[in-house]
Amino acid sequence: MKIHVSSLNEYSFCPRCLYISHVLKIDPEPSRERSRGLVGHAVRKELSLRQAKLLEDIRDTDGIEILLLKELNSVLWDIPHIYKKMLQDIEIEDLIPEIRNEVVREIKTMNERLGIMIREIGIHDTLKRITPWRVEYSLESNRLGFSGRIDKVMKEDTYIPIEIKTGGVPESVWEGDRLQTCAYAMLLEEEFRLKKPIPFGYVEYTRVHERRPVMTTEQVRRRVINARDSIIGILDGKIPDICPHGSGRKCDACGYREKCYEI
Repeated sequence: MKIHVSSLNEYSFCPRCLYISHVLKIDPEPSRERSRGLVGHAVRKELSLRQAKLLEDIRDTDGIEILLLKELNSVLWDIPHIYKKMLQDIEIEDLIPEIRNEVVREIKTMNERLGIMIREIGIHDTLKRITPWRVEYSLESNRLGFSGRIDKVMKEDTYIPIEIKTGGVPESVWEGDRLQTCAYAMLLEEEFRLKKPIPFGYVEYTRVHERRPVMTTEQVRRRVINARDSIIGILDGKIPDICPHGSGRKCDACGYREKCYEI
């Protein structure tokens, strides 16, 4: 059995949610907040994936924000076609103005940080630093028992996975994001038969335009494997307890909170 790497993040949020969605095949309760989250995710991810190509013709920092705003309009037009399956039941038009206003504010942060980088190391090295070797790179491993698709892969002295996250921003890195990024590093090691371990990956939090490192230590790798084995147990029918994480805030934000107590 191969586990999709994204399941590590779901498991970290709540094992019971994983059971309800993957074993019982129950969809979360529809809500405007959930729809808004899905559309916002699509917009921010697409803009991040286009960022490097967008800046190829930049020669100074003056035009970055204008280019990003122009590309945002293209993204808003394109996402219903690119993310058709994910957004198929959502009235996107009702959500676009609110999301666009949010992302416009985030573009100002993106513009400031890119401008600082360009002034410090130059456009050539900035593009080298932000341009991925591959985007949405799919791979799998029978030996590891994982499959997945990495948002971005950088190629420097080794391969470096980058996981794009468009939601709330923690003080450091969410545990689920940490596990997911480490698992991608392990998959890349298997794919390219690397003799040396990939020492780190990044989580890119788009709302603040930051890449935060995830060290792939033995402890984190062990947590990845332990979570994988627990997920396999859930998919085989083991029912997790109600509220196994003990966090009322997670339950309040959960689209399964009504169904959870009925099961």
